[in-house]
Amino acid sequence: MTSLSERLTEDVKTALRAGDKQRLQVLRMLVASLREAADAAQGSLGPADEIAVLTRAVKSRKESVAQALAAGRQEFADAEAAEIEIIHGYLPRQLSGDELLARVREVAAEVGYGGPKDTGRFMQAWMSRFAGCADGRDVQAALRGLS
Repeated sequence: MTSLSERLTEDVKTALRAGDKQRLQVLRMLVASLREAADAAQGSLGPADEIAVLTRAVKSRKESVAQALAAGRQEFADAEAAEIEIIHGYLPRQLSGDELLARVREVAAEVGYGGPKDTGRFMQAWMSRFAGCADGRDVQAALRGLS
């Protein structure tokens, strides 16, 4: 199985050949972000670390979309949203709604979640199994719904 970095590098070549400028720009940025994170870690990144870098990229763009919409810059918000969609193609399938709630209940039962004092244990178990599969705010909201 190839690493996310290798897959992105191959997809950069494909986008370059196809002349897909927007995709090429996003993929190059992701490759650079992964290299930067690997340099900071002084070694190679594991799969969870690679997913964390891409998740941060999505989060940053979501914040940019919100700011652009608040400033009335729809074209910028649309461009950022398109970049989010490209990045989502490299992240694990996102959990939402009932599926997210079911997984939260499952992990909460495993760790014996009894309330806010157990949130740290819950999140540690959650991240080991479902890192990158849901936004942390959505997980926290579902967890609060259990209490």
